[in-house]
Amino acid sequence: MRTLVNDTDRDVTVVENDESRRYELLVAGTIVGTLDFRILGRRRVLGHTEIAADQRGRGLGTELIKAVLDDLIAHGVRVTNYCPAVDRFLRAQPEYLVVLDASHPPLHPHAAPLQQLVHAQHTRLRELAERAQDPGLDGFERRRVTDQFTAVAAQHAAAVADVLLPAARRLPGDEAALLLENLKQFEQALRVLKGRAYGDARFLDLSAAETWREARRLLSEHESTAARIVFALERLHDGDGATELARSLAKRQWTSPTRPHPNSPHAGVAGRLAHQLWRIADSTWDELEGRGLPSESAEHANQHSAFSHYLFGTPDEAPHTHPDPGKP
Repeated sequence: MRTLVNDTDRDVTVVENDESRRYELLVAGTIVGTLDFRILGRRRVLGHTEIAADQRGRGLGTELIKAVLDDLIAHGVRVTNYCPAVDRFLRAQPEYLVVLDASHPPLHPHAAPLQQLVHAQHTRLRELAERAQDPGLDGFERRRVTDQFTAVAAQHAAAVADVLLPAARRLPGDEAALLLENLKQFEQALRVLKGRAYGDARFLDLSAAETWREARRLLSEHESTAARIVFALERLHDGDGATELARSLAKRQWTSPTRPHPNSPHAGVAGRLAHQLWRIADSTWDELEGRGLPSESAEHANQHSAFSHYLFGTPDEAPHTHPDPGKP
């Protein structure tokens, strides 16, 4: 926790909360405003500014944003901004535009379909990662959300390997090689994360914080690499070509394996075949477990599965109302 502003006369404080990944504005010791962020190397990605309803109209949002940008400029940190409130501040105070990272612009509302799709998938993964680490969750719910994160992330990684990786090989440079190496490491991190959550003895010596830290590091690396590739592909292809890539990626996302398989092939014909076979195996096991992923179920995913009744000898009296795992 680092203090950016401490106005004792007004009892207003602005702090950087690294653990929660947000800046906080406090009045008389109570948090009334937040601005969330992510760290990508030396760059900050600003998300959303929120001021408590009963504190709005006092200029606290502007005060929070100014304190954050002053600090980032002072430390030479560049920003990719997705927050409308920050955007309005920058328009009104153009001298702060120096904080923006011109090489990593934000996604605009009218961005191309492929950019929109990849951004939406990455956002979904970040949201699930945040929920899984919520200290307010009990052990069972934390494991359930962690399981959901690993399922969605595994599907995304396989879809990227099948659709974006072959397209990226036509780009100059080594972006395709970087993406492939990241996908392998990311799936291994997912395997460790899932194994630890379910009590795999091979991973119990790792702390939850350490396991999540590595998964999030690789997710951030993946976001950065994928964003560069998508931007390059949008420029390389015409509108129809990029749109077709987006359609293929979206379709493959929901027909990919729901478990990480880091030791299987990731690229080429062997990789696509492995993903198809694992999809059949994973879907079969998901059905036996009553595992409604990647959709969220309204109740315990295994509560009414035939497999759980078989294992535990419980009566099957409740209706089977599982979400369709093939739907987003």
